[in-house]
Amino acid sequence: MAHLESMRYRKQPGGNVGHDEATVISGMSSVAAGTPTTLDSDDAYGADGAAGLHSDLGYSYEKKDLDFSSGNSNTLAPFAAGDRQHQRFCISRNQWIALGFIVLAAAYVRLWRLSNPAQVVFDEVHFGKFAGKYLNGTYFFDVHPPLAKMMFAAAGKLAGYDGVFDFKSIGLDYIAANVPYIGMRLMPALLGLSMVPITYITLAALGHAADACALGALLVCFENALLTQSRLILLDSSLIFFTGLTVMFWALFFTESHRPFGNRWWGYLMLTGVNLGNALSCKWVGLFLIATIGVWTLKDLWEKLGDLSITPAQYFRHFAARAVALIVVPVVVYLFWFQVHFSVLHKSGDGNAFMSPEFQNTLDGVNLGHTPRDVYFGSRVRIRHDATNAGYLHSHLSNYETGSKQQQVTLYGFRDDNNYWVLTRTEADEEAYQNSTKSHELQQIKNGDTVRLLHWRTHRRLHSHNERPPVTTNDYQNEVSGYGWEGFNGDSNDHWRVQILEGDPSIPDSKKNLMAIHSKFRLIHINQRCALFSNRKKLPKWAHEQVEVSCMKSAKFPKTLWRVESNINENIPAKAPLAEYRRPSLIEKVLEATAVMWRVNNGLTKSHPYESRPHTWPWMRRGMAFWGSDNRSIYLLGTPIVWWLSFAAVILFAGVQVVMFFRDRRGFHDRLLGARERYMESVGFSSVGWVLHWVPFFLMGRQLFLHHYLPALWLAILALVGSLDLFTRRLSRKVRQVIMFALLLATVRMYFQYSHIAYGSPWTRQGCERSKWFKSWDYDCFRFPELGTTTPVASGLKPNVPEVPMPTIGAPDIGGEPVAIARNKNGEAAQHVPPPAQNFDPLEHENKLNEPAPEIHQDQLNSNSAKLDLEMKKKATTVKPGNSDAAATTNEEHD
Repeated sequence: MAHLESMRYRKQPGGNVGHDEATVISGMSSVAAGTPTTLDSDDAYGADGAAGLHSDLGYSYEKKDLDFSSGNSNTLAPFAAGDRQHQRFCISRNQWIALGFIVLAAAYVRLWRLSNPAQVVFDEVHFGKFAGKYLNGTYFFDVHPPLAKMMFAAAGKLAGYDGVFDFKSIGLDYIAANVPYIGMRLMPALLGLSMVPITYITLAALGHAADACALGALLVCFENALLTQSRLILLDSSLIFFTGLTVMFWALFFTESHRPFGNRWWGYLMLTGVNLGNALSCKWVGLFLIATIGVWTLKDLWEKLGDLSITPAQYFRHFAARAVALIVVPVVVYLFWFQVHFSVLHKSGDGNAFMSPEFQNTLDGVNLGHTPRDVYFGSRVRIRHDATNAGYLHSHLSNYETGSKQQQVTLYGFRDDNNYWVLTRTEADEEAYQNSTKSHELQQIKNGDTVRLLHWRTHRRLHSHNERPPVTTNDYQNEVSGYGWEGFNGDSNDHWRVQILEGDPSIPDSKKNLMAIHSKFRLIHINQRCALFSNRKKLPKWAHEQVEVSCMKSAKFPKTLWRVESNINENIPAKAPLAEYRRPSLIEKVLEATAVMWRVNNGLTKSHPYESRPHTWPWMRRGMAFWGSDNRSIYLLGTPIVWWLSFAAVILFAGVQVVMFFRDRRGFHDRLLGARERYMESVGFSSVGWVLHWVPFFLMGRQLFLHHYLPALWLAILALVGSLDLFTRRLSRKVRQVIMFALLLATVRMYFQYSHIAYGSPWTRQGCERSKWFKSWDYDCFRFPELGTTTPVASGLKPNVPEVPMPTIGAPDIGGEPVAIARNKNGEAAQHVPPPAQNFDPLEHENKLNEPAPEIHQDQLNSNSAKLDLEMKKKATTVKPGNSDAAATTNEEHD
């Protein structure tokens, strides 16, 4: 990245700039200082005009770089040697003073009325609750990495939060519960405030003039979406903060490109890597930041490969330094924050059910114990589904209401006696065994053996046949049931072959012989040639909302793998080897947590009233409601002119690159107003970052929201300011400053216009309606009072109009267009009522799967036993030809 390295220079008599004091450009592209030139103060910034705001800024440009004429930009001579040409990047004293005033203004904007509203807002429901769990040390699961949540926990601890308040729903009162919410909100607000000086320093390091740096910082200061997101207990403020730090240190790193391997060079490079890891540890959107830095690193190394002044040994050092700082360091940081996360959350909690038994075994309060290792015929076992951690193979005295109407077989997440099955031989094998000379010896179950599973409590056998399951009705899936009655020896549909697929590497025989915990196996139905399977689909209430088990043909391995967790056999010797779950290493725990987060993230496909798709974000087609009260509302909506012009700047960059590519092919090597190299390296970096932070969302099928665009928005603001700075330098200082001031004035005006829905402050209905430039901006203006009144009409109502019913359609079409329609008693369309603010619960589906099933009254089930026996006997005597559930004891044909 060829950033501009600011150099102090003396203004020579007559306006000449000496060769050895001229501004130079450092970074990937080799751009040299030329011979002494005279700068025309009317057309370019010289010693007094460089800053625009401050006379000692220290940015100057050579006359050839301000030339409109075409020329080969690659014919520039190398940098001349000498310390005076490569002075360090610095910001002048006057710039620091100006930045100080900007930060004070930003502090007022970002911290004003931080206590409002004194209620739970949007996803504070989740992240406030998670802070409490950190303080209590109870393990929980979330779809995001832990750093930002731990930062909220630390802020809560410092503010005096005791972890008791549960943040259960939007609108809960903080003051009544004595929650120190202001201290918890202060943390993201300060991070959002920090983005103002970060923006200024980043633009300065990219080589932009002081007036452009100030403009960029002020645009970020008055941007309403960044403001709204940073005032609440939400993760995006931390993500954007670490994104900003990463880009800032990356830009500063290139200001040291002429002093490779120096202390500052290493410091900036390592800090870039550390903050890459921090961004990734907040949200996985940090992967897009890693891609951005990675692309520019490859560009940097590619250009160094063609630099003949760099020896192979030096090139290897450059490569190794970047590999360590930008790959190894972020990984180490990511692992470090997970280690802190696991160390703090050391107690058993509601997140256990998401994790494997090995993982759970590391938590206080979980004691899975040990069990005899070798599994024999006649053993009573408890079998756990390995892939989903949804529970144990289970049955009880309750029948299906569909299909065969035989006894239910399910997955149940809690331990009870209905999880036990006795492993027995087939009828023929049992007879042969009894007639052999080894009938008194234990026989261990081996890979390929055929077994029957007898339910220990109900004495029915695990059975499958050509019936569809109650929920998954695909032709390639069969129902699994409990079948049989007293005196019935079973049939061939009770036969299952043990297929051991995985074993413990430390115990080689665990792939040959069935061993508790160590062996992962499939149960293949002999007749149907299907595998015992589960995919976490819940059964209806008549099946006690437990998880469905089926027999699937051509099933993938992971969801057909099972493990014996408990093994009981009275004949096993007392000194027999035992098995227990091992404790995984940090890396194994992180990989497991990451895999579960990935799975849950990919499953977030449920509709939300305020979801939106990526193509609607750059032009801000629709915002999203965070919170609402009688006459106040918080609605995420950006500052329109900033969003639209920043998007236009990125599109302009792409268009300019296409045009110049074809002109270069025709031999016209345009200088682009003398700013071609700077434009590519500054605006190009921001634009590439914007693309890499926006385009990947098109590949996602999960729920998406407008706030996912905010990191890309910040990069687009850098592109906007960079473009404006570079393309107005040939204008007079007054014209340039008028353009910048007009943009700033429009931004501030829009900030005030939309500040009511950013701060949740009172507004008037007329002002609200005037602010709606698009119908798709569906914040509710009817909750605000009319001008001259103090009491608002109820939301969604006009004066003297009956109350409008709730919308019949709560979710928008893809793209975010609100479609909720309410109608009055005459069937006429009434005033549109936007959907109310709703928090987004990424674990709603998973928590329903993991929540305890309704209590089963065993005595009541036992009373059904005789009735169920009669029903199965009756069905067996009327079975259709070719349907192989046995009729009495004679019919053993398979389905």
